[in-house]
This record gives sequence, C-alpha cells and structure tokens, in this order.
Amino acid sequence: MTWFVPQCPVDEKQQLWIEQSSSWIINQFEIQAPEVVVILPTPEFFPDTYQAADEDVDSLLQRVCDYMRVSRDRLELELFSDKSKEMRNHLPMFESSGRGAAGEYISRGAGPIKIRISTDHLNDPMSLIAVIAHELAHVLWLADGKISTDRKDHEHLTDLLTVWLGLGIFTANSTFKFSQWSGGFKQGWESRRLGYLTEQMFGYALAWFAFTRGERRPPWSKYLQGNSGHYFKVSMRFLERVRGLEST
Repeated sequence: MTWFVPQCPVDEKQQLWIEQSSSWIINQFEIQAPEVVVILPTPEFFPDTYQAADEDVDSLLQRVCDYMRVSRDRLELELFSDKSKEMRNHLPMFESSGRGAAGEYISRGAGPIKIRISTDHLNDPMSLIAVIAHELAHVLWLADGKISTDRKDHEHLTDLLTVWLGLGIFTANSTFKFSQWSGGFKQGWESRRLGYLTEQMFGYALAWFAFTRGERRPPWSKYLQGNSGHYFKVSMRFLERVRGLEST
C-alpha cells in the first residue's frame, strides 16, 4: 500500500528548480547555510513599537536592511495608495481576488534605488516585512548585477533568496491572504497573493533550507502559518523518506 507514503508537494520540475537554484544562490552569495540566522516575528528581532506611521515603516525597513545586509543609504522609500483599498472603503459591497502591486523596485542608474510599498500592507506587519524583503532581494540581484530582468525566473529567484537570507517565514506566510468583513451597510471579501512562489513551493523551499542545514524539526517552523506550514511539514516527511534526513 502506498496511500500514506509521503509525497512531494511540488512537481519534479519545480523541485529540481528549487534545489538547483538554492545551490546557485548559496554560491552566488557565499552563504554558509548552518550560520544563517532565521528571522522570527518576535520582539527579539522587531522590538520597536509599530503603529503603521511612516517612521514605523522606515524603522522596519532599516531592520530588514540590516538582516539582509543591504545599506539603507542606497534606498529611497516611497509609499503609494492601493486602488482596491480605496474602493473597499467607499463601496457598500466589495469583492476582489487577484494580485495588486504590493511593492516596486525602481533603479535608474545614478541616484538612490527607490523602494515603493503599497499602503494596503501597513496594518499587516507580517506582509509588510515580506514586501520589504522581496524588494531588498531585488536590490541584491538586480542592482548588484547578479541577474537581469531578462531572466524569466528572476522574480521567483527573488522570493527564493529571502528564504536563504533568513526571511522565509515572512514571505511564506504572506503568500496568500483572505479577509472578509461586515458591519453597518458594508460587507465584502478579498483574497490576495503576494510574491511569485506558490505556498507549495515555499513549503518545499523552506524544507530544503532546513534539510541543507541538517535540521529535522527546526524550532523556527512553528512560526509558519496556514498552507505554507502544512506544505513545509509534508516536504519534511518527503525528504526524510527519500533523502534520509537525520535528526540533529
């Protein structure tokens, strides 16, 4: 019987891409996997009071810059309004499903690199940190000349880099968001996707990250939420079966 044999949550092509791209990232950035500090959504890593003010966003940007080793001096931060949020606030009934622009990376050669972030994420620090991490990964890939936008998988590599620099919990947890509301004369729902890796791919990528570090039950995995957490567990069981992952 094979009903309960652990299966990989991604197809063979995606699995190969994650594993090979991870090895390439390790070489490109000279990463020592066991030494990577996994950043957690805890006061230890984010001790500042957050109230969604502009200065709070800038403080978060500074901290994520420090964790990803990107100089804050290279960047110009700009917030922009999300059109769907404006519609939601004015219509009695609103439904939305899709992916809006959560953040933008703009570099025109001379001068600072502009990082634009949608105000729609200001009240969700987990997603906000994920957006910042993704845009800073663009800085490391594009501004530093390691890849170009002509590469078809450059956005997927950008997501994957956040895993190997310790911010994968945030980007994985923010892959899919669903919310609904009702009150007075207003009601509606909204589902949104962030990033380019799917929940299944993030789950496997984080499991491969743990596998490379020799971790079987990493303590940081308890911070993974929803489907990404589920696919991480499935991936770990799969790797234990096919790769003989040993407990550390």
